[in-house]
Formats: sequence, structure tokens, C-alpha cells
Amino acid sequence: MIPYELTTLAVVVIGIGFAAGGLVKGALGAGLPAVGLPIMVMQIEPAQAVALFIVPVMISNVIQVYQGGHYREAVRRFWPFLVTLIIGVWFGAEALTTVDPDIMAVVLGGVVIISTIAQMRAGELRLFEERAAVVHPIAGGALGVCGGATGMFAPTIVYFAALRLPKDLFVTQLALVAMVGSVTMYTRLFTGGFLDWPQLSASALALAPTGLGLIVGIWLRKRMSEAAFRRAVWTALIVLGAGLIAKGLY
Repeated sequence: MIPYELTTLAVVVIGIGFAAGGLVKGALGAGLPAVGLPIMVMQIEPAQAVALFIVPVMISNVIQVYQGGHYREAVRRFWPFLVTLIIGVWFGAEALTTVDPDIMAVVLGGVVIISTIAQMRAGELRLFEERAAVVHPIAGGALGVCGGATGMFAPTIVYFAALRLPKDLFVTQLALVAMVGSVTMYTRLFTGGFLDWPQLSASALALAPTGLGLIVGIWLRKRMSEAAFRRAVWTALIVLGAGLIAKGLY
């Protein structure tokens, strides 16, 4: 349950967290909870912060899927990935309520950093596209389980960054993955009794700072070159991985 007797400082910090997360998501296509959560937990409990992200995550992903203008291509190319992602998230969400989240965060952070460095040093992974019929469904299921178990879909950023997709298609695809995965995860948690309507109502109030950050982030992305965008994604991934490790250890 979200406490309504928040201090002024807590409200300001929460607003900054949502605005910062929205900015990164607008620019790179992902990162709303990953950026906002570490800021917000300075004033409120992690479980309370996670609950506040429900509505902003849903709405921001719907906006980005349609704003990018590439959702038809994204669905056409990656629908096998999305189907198995849904299945993986449904089963992975069960672990979200049972596995120690600190252990999961450390493991996930390490995977993100190692895989990011590996794909920075490697060329474009054409193998993924050449064997898409086999690779995408396997990757979707595995990343779905991981996303459902951790509440974040950070490894999908690494996977699609490795494909070197054009920046607008990249952003659309990440938003589509996050939208499909989040709907599945939150439905699983809601039906399991881990979320309630008061939490959803409190989460709706976070749309204003998130929307402001999202608008600024989209403005920045439109002014970035493909090379600069790719470097920004790699940098964000390494920072994200380090943040996840720090969250799990401390």
C-alpha cells in the first residue's frame, strides 16, 4: 500500500525520479523503472516505489509504440519473440514474489554489463537475423522469464542493441516488449493478489512528471545521430548494470 502521508521532500524526490526515468526512456526507449527506482528509494521503500510505476510504465510504452511509427514492422519481424516473451513473463512473475530480489539484481546487473561489453566489441550480430525463426523464440522465452522474475526488462535492451536496429525501430521494439511484458507481469501479480486498486490510483498521479521527462527525452532522441544514439545506449546499459549490482549489494 502506498502511504499518502509523504513529506514534501519525499514528493519532490519521487517526482525527480519519474522525470529522470521518463527522460531516459524518451531518449533511449527504456529505463523508466531502472533510472527512477534508485532515486525514489532514497525516500520510500522499494516495494512502494515499484507499485508507483505501474500506470506510468503502461502509458509511456503505449505512447512510444505508436509515436515511433514502426510498430507494424516490429510486430512483423519479432512476433515469435513477443509470443514466447509473454509465456516466459507469466511463469517468471511467480519468482518475483519468492526469489530474493537482491540476488536477482546482482545477477542481472552482471549479465547486462558483460553482454553489453561483448556486443560493443563484436560486429553486428547477423546470425540473429539469419536464424531468426529459431533464435528469436528462444531469446523471447528466456528474457521473458528473466523480466518477469526481476520486474525489469533490461536484458532485452542488450539483445536488440546487438542487432544494431535503426534508432526509431529500436525504441519502438523496446517499448513494445516492455508493454507486452508489463501487461503480462502486472496481470499475473494482480490475479495473484499482490496488487490492488488503491496502488493503481496512486500510480496514476505519477503520469505528470513521467510525461514531462518523456517529452524532453523524445526531443533529444530526434536530434541524435545513429552513432551517438548507439554510444548512449551502451553507456546507459553499463550504468544500468552497475546500478542493479549496487541495488542488490546495498
